Amino acid sequence: MLRQVIKFLFVLVIFSVVAGLSAFFTLSFFIKSEESVVVPELTGKEAVSVLQLLSGLDLNTRVRGFEYHDAIPKNHVIHQTPEAGRTIKKGRDVSLVISKGTSTVTLPDLKGRDLSRAGIILEENGLAVGNKSFVYASGGTRHTVLAQYPTPGKHVDRSSPVDLLVSRGPRPAAFSMPDLTGRFLDETMQIMDPHKLLLDAVTTVYDKSKPENTVLRQEPPAGHYVEESQKVKLVVNRKPKSEKSGPAHTDRLFTYRLPHGYLKQHVRLEMTLYGMTVTIYDELMKPGREIWALVPEHSQAVLFLYLNDELVESRVY
Repeated sequence: MLRQVIKFLFVLVIFSVVAGLSAFFTLSFFIKSEESVVVPELTGKEAVSVLQLLSGLDLNTRVRGFEYHDAIPKNHVIHQTPEAGRTIKKGRDVSLVISKGTSTVTLPDLKGRDLSRAGIILEENGLAVGNKSFVYASGGTRHTVLAQYPTPGKHVDRSSPVDLLVSRGPRPAAFSMPDLTGRFLDETMQIMDPHKLLLDAVTTVYDKSKPENTVLRQEPPAGHYVEESQKVKLVVNRKPKSEKSGPAHTDRLFTYRLPHGYLKQHVRLEMTLYGMTVTIYDELMKPGREIWALVPEHSQAVLFLYLNDELVESRVY
């Protein structure tokens, strides 16, 4: 009887040891399975879907770089680390190299495109804007592409420059520069306006032998070939402040009251100083309204007042 009890206890101990070892290894296997994952095959897959796949496996995505590849499309995986089939712990990084597309590109046709839009198209294709040449073109809108080199359809390396021929628009009207010397400033502006000449700067000197507020010199000189929108510099005869008699405009404040009446008038007040023209007023105004403008100190400036597009007053400061 005693021998049977001992035998039973021995068998029970052996069974317990085997069961314990089996449970230990089974539990270890499942714990290891929960903490590890097999890296999937990612080569050739689209980058966004790869990001979703790795995120679902609790793995981190790291982009190691971008390379051109003639066989793998743009934004698809070229290479992965670790390689497919490796078992790694969750939370580890998977490094990727992403394709930038083929190393060459077919040149798009840019003719007729606006210059800024043509630049965007080239950038989207990995190309660069090369030399830009501008010419007048009777049939071309200003700042549109007339031609390109290399020509459309050619295969070139990415980052290659593309030279562009760009339209300046129709050629402006050309004429002989009128003679402005000896004319009063108001008369001078009335001559310049129909020719669309722009006043660039006005300087003053005083010559007592010439009428005050008349043009002494001009640039470009009379008779020179000029085009519309040409800038003109004038030297006007004007006494220095200390020599001026009467109520000089020393306060640098220009004022003007519109004539009384019933209809609104189109008022345009322009100031030329520092080589540029600034529009102060350009609007319809009620009769009798007073307008004013403050001229900056220590500057030479000219004010031009237009009523219904007719010059009615000019003043030099």
